[in-house]
Amino acid sequence: MVLYGYTIGEDSNPNSGNQLPVYRFLIPSAPGSIAATLVNTVDITSTVATRIDLEGLATNPTTGRVSAVNEARVTNPPNPIDPAVIVVNDVRFDSPTVSPTRTPSDLRRFGFESGADFAGNTLYNISGNPVSANGTVGSSLYQITAPTSANPAGTISLVDTFGPATTTAQTQGTQPTNPGKYADGLAIDNLNPGPTRAFASDFDNRDEIASDNTKNNLYKVDLLTGELSAPIVLRTPSGENLNVTTISGIGLDSGLAFTNSGSQRLLALLENGAVYEITGYQDELAASGLGLGSATGTNGAGFATATLIGNVNLPNAVSGAIDYEGFTIVNE
Repeated sequence: MVLYGYTIGEDSNPNSGNQLPVYRFLIPSAPGSIAATLVNTVDITSTVATRIDLEGLATNPTTGRVSAVNEARVTNPPNPIDPAVIVVNDVRFDSPTVSPTRTPSDLRRFGFESGADFAGNTLYNISGNPVSANGTVGSSLYQITAPTSANPAGTISLVDTFGPATTTAQTQGTQPTNPGKYADGLAIDNLNPGPTRAFASDFDNRDEIASDNTKNNLYKVDLLTGELSAPIVLRTPSGENLNVTTISGIGLDSGLAFTNSGSQRLLALLENGAVYEITGYQDELAASGLGLGSATGTNGAGFATATLIGNVNLPNAVSGAIDYEGFTIVNE
C-alpha cells in the first residue's frame, strides 16, 4: 500500500460548465519536487449551483472513497449565501450530489473558504472568512451525515454547543460560531478517535484580526461542540514563526490531512503546491480540553513545527491562475 495525495483545481469555464481537474501525487518521504498526475476532470454545470468551488477534500476511513465539499458564499454580503451544498462522493470518478437536507431548513453555511474530513462515516466541513472586508472574521463547523435510503443526500447541520445558544445569524451564515478564528483546512485523527482529536489550519500571511499576529496557525477542533481552541502557532524547524510565500501578495489557502495508516503524519498542501509536514503537534492534540497544551511539550505550549518537504508540480499553481485548495490522503 502506498500513500497518495489528492487535490482538485478550480478552472471555471462558464461557456461549457465548470471543469475541475483532480490530481494525484505520491506523498513524499523526503524533500524534493513532486510529480502530479491528472486522474479525472469533474464537470459541474452552472445549473447545479452558482458557486462551483470544491475546496474541502476528505477520505472516508472505512471505504477509502474521497468526498469534496464546496465553499459557502456566492459573492460578498449582502448577496445570496450558500445556495447549494455540493458533495461529490469520490471526486476521482463520480458525479456530485447537491444540497444535503438542511437541519434546520433555513440553515446556511458561514464563510468563503472550506475544509473537510471524515470521522468514521460522518463528513465534517469547516467554513471560514479570513478578511473583515467580507464580514465578520471567523469559522463555523458543520456535520454532514452519511446518505440513507430515506435521505439519499444526507443531512447537514451546524455543530455549536459550546457557548451561548445558537443565534439566528449563526444558523443563517452571517456570523461565525468561532469569531476571530479563521481556518480553511480540516484533519481528523481516525487512528486515535476522540472529541478533540482534530485540527483546523490557517496558512496565511494576513493578520485576519488585530490579535492574530502569528498569521500561520493550527486550531484544535472539538467535533462534539464545534469549538476551536486558541491558536497553535506554526514555526519553522529553526524556531521562527512560519512565513509562507504568497501569490501576487495574496495569502494562501490550505488543505490539511492526516495519514491514517501505519506511522501517522500530519501534512498540509498550500494552493501554490507547497507541501508541509507538521510535527510537535502531539502534545497539543492530546492535551485535555481546548487549551494550548503542556509547557513541557516538545515545542512548548501552543507551538508546532511546519517543515517544507516538497512542491507538487501542479499546472498554473505558482502563478495563481488555478487554485488547489483541497487536500486529502488515500492509502492505495
